[in-house]
Amino acid sequence: MKDFLLQNYMFINKAIIFIAAFVGLIMLKKYNQTVVKYFIYFLVYLFIADILGSYGKILTQLGYYPLIENTVFKYNFWWVTITWYIGSAVFFAWYYRKLIKNEFLRNILRYALVLFLIVSIGSIILNFERLFTGTYKIIRIGNMSILMLSALFYLYEMLHSEKVLEFYKDIHFYISVILLIYLLITIPLVHFVCGQANTDPNQAVLKWLIMLYANVFMYLSFAVALIVSKPKNDLPI
Repeated sequence: MKDFLLQNYMFINKAIIFIAAFVGLIMLKKYNQTVVKYFIYFLVYLFIADILGSYGKILTQLGYYPLIENTVFKYNFWWVTITWYIGSAVFFAWYYRKLIKNEFLRNILRYALVLFLIVSIGSIILNFERLFTGTYKIIRIGNMSILMLSALFYLYEMLHSEKVLEFYKDIHFYISVILLIYLLITIPLVHFVCGQANTDPNQAVLKWLIMLYANVFMYLSFAVALIVSKPKNDLPI
């Protein structure tokens, strides 16, 4: 089973992102008058970004890999850094600022995002070669911090409002909880338990299996949440 999952890692990962994006598009009419439509667009963006991020494999299958074989684009680290680590942080900060009413929390989220972008751009400028040979630990940590702040702020505001009485009807409650569970799974296990994955093959295998299971949980849970939740037409669009 382990060997099957590792051999088909890319296919499984793309399949679950596709399922979430496809379900979102099917549900788009249902959520068209709510801010959820932007979350659906984001799922589609992630699927397209994941497909394009496999350009190395695609070029290999087409017989054009020599075009990038001896270039900095040989690996897709730069693409992952820009589209996921930076892209997802920007989206979720923007998305939750549309949901959160508390101006103080909204400002914290805005300043946190600005700081994250400054640190990210600075890190890339100071160590530009790293963009094409690996990922930046500080950007990964910043990404997870923005995602966690976004979800926690929304849940905090919900607990201090009348919305908590009908939390089970709120899709943003489910999105926030799913995000937090995903982060609580991946942060300690991938970054601490598997801290030597670059040099230890056993830790590398464990890391990729954890990430695969976490991705399956997150994207399929998003799909289910989109199906079972009811839209609230009073959300800002």
